[in-house]
Amino acid sequence: MADQYDSIADVYEQVKRIPIGLAETTTLVSALPDLNGKSVLDVGCGAGYYPRLFRSAGARRVAGVDAAQEMIAHAQRVEERDPIGISYELYDAAELPVMGAFDVVTAIWLLGYAPGADALDAMVTRLAANLVPGGELVVLFPNPDVDWDVLAGYSRYGMTVVGTGESAGRLSCTVHVEVDPPFDFESFYWPPGVVEATLERGGFTGLTRYPVVVPAEALAERGEGFWADLLACPTFAVYRAKLG
Repeated sequence: MADQYDSIADVYEQVKRIPIGLAETTTLVSALPDLNGKSVLDVGCGAGYYPRLFRSAGARRVAGVDAAQEMIAHAQRVEERDPIGISYELYDAAELPVMGAFDVVTAIWLLGYAPGADALDAMVTRLAANLVPGGELVVLFPNPDVDWDVLAGYSRYGMTVVGTGESAGRLSCTVHVEVDPPFDFESFYWPPGVVEATLERGGFTGLTRYPVVVPAEALAERGEGFWADLLACPTFAVYRAKLG
């Protein structure tokens, strides 16, 4: 899966500026614990958008890892140009080593790419191995409760999502992102309850799902009607849980 992201590294962060990206970021931030003085590991960090956000939120140490070489290269170029103290390393989440004992681990759009239930269990185990006892995990993954008909008409939010079949216990889809230039990538949706059960088996407790949040200024600018389908049928689900 890393190859598809290597080819879009330079345009990928435009996704954060389209309507669905604005809601994604705001919802993810709402689910984070207080990061002031904390250490954070972002697994599947892409081009470094969220690690930079975590550092600006007061995290004392931030590390990012990703399997896509061009994504990591992009993130490193940004860090070299404007150093803020983030380290980046190239790792596949399926082979993630213990990089330290972090207060918070995040996995954003990562869990859908585990090729099967056993691989998902192993991935969650590796995430847990990088947390201090009582540390917190925040995950964002494709919404298991989606209405595919709604997603196919998501163009006003900057993308469309069309299901393409079944793959290793997940529903596969093609995501078309309407930025400049537009691009497509493949994503995967776990059925309802699969990720939650995996997190519980992995030793996580207090699992909480966070409601979708639209930035106040975006809500005011476009009106509640514009955002209705996104709020009722988001492309993503955000959870936070504690280890132990």
